[in-house]
Amino acid sequence: MKPSNLRHPAALQKYSLLVFCTILAASIPTSLACSNHRPPPVRAVDASDRAPREPVIEATAPAAPTLSPEPAPVAEPYRAKLGHGAELYLPSWFSAREGGYDLIVHFHGLGKLQEANLDRSPINAAVVTVNLGVGTDPYAHAFRDARAFQKLLGATEAEIEKSGRAKGATNRRIALSAWSAGFVSIARILSDPTNASKVDAVLLADGFFTSFTNVKKRSINTASLDRFAALAAEAGKTEKLFAITHSAIPTLDYPSVEETVTKLLLMTANPKRPSKAIGPREMRERYVVDRGAFHVKGYAGVTAKDHVKQILAMGETLYPYLKERWDAPEPDRSAAHANAVAHSP
Repeated sequence: MKPSNLRHPAALQKYSLLVFCTILAASIPTSLACSNHRPPPVRAVDASDRAPREPVIEATAPAAPTLSPEPAPVAEPYRAKLGHGAELYLPSWFSAREGGYDLIVHFHGLGKLQEANLDRSPINAAVVTVNLGVGTDPYAHAFRDARAFQKLLGATEAEIEKSGRAKGATNRRIALSAWSAGFVSIARILSDPTNASKVDAVLLADGFFTSFTNVKKRSINTASLDRFAALAAEAGKTEKLFAITHSAIPTLDYPSVEETVTKLLLMTANPKRPSKAIGPREMRERYVVDRGAFHVKGYAGVTAKDHVKQILAMGETLYPYLKERWDAPEPDRSAAHANAVAHSP
């Protein structure tokens, strides 16, 4: 993918700012609220906030005279700043298995939103959230050098070792997830074959873009979609997981997510199946695609609020696919999906 294909036009920059100016009652702190200006700087945190917290084991109360067994100690979640907009979260249930652990790297959005999404779909995985602010340029620049992703993985592995939650274990499987402009980072990472080979799953929430070869005719540039068509083919055979959700927000001088997804489906011969199901947060499905481990859900909605719902609902729309995949015994995973593949349209 050429650098010019990795950036949205100015209209998307403005739209991203509009989204960040939306007040999400009870979901996102009102510190994101604004009018026509960029969000105010994040408040300074003291040293105790910045320093990684050591795992804390809750002391159990003395056993009462009851027939119920005493609950096992539960570890607190572990959080740490990794620098350059990245933060690590280990849920209380996180643990290594057979010397390895799984990792989700999410691009764009507050870290606490991904914590909440993980809580709704309790995957046994570490989560790194990379939040670089408004617009696509920061996400394109951050991973222009293929070594940047390797550095992020190295810093993550070192911090997990420091946490004491997975002593001596190493990273096993990686999922990349993104909302909105965060897709640009994923496109950068997958453009390097070495990095792409490490990725087991890609999850996109209302973030999948390309450019026009002819704006007036709305002719879509498919060159930048070739690697995602290949990914969809791999997912169709359950070799990878590739899942997308999107709204119906229209755009002018660049293809909307819906247009881009539609072009991908045509390129990969995956027909849409109409749906009228009601999803989380009253999101109305318009169509679905399911072939092996390739999944798409298209939702109605053309407002900034509908765009934000896409990230808030990831724990119910996208993460369940990852949980099912990573919970299944690896040798049996392909067999578990063989019937779905055989009966796919």
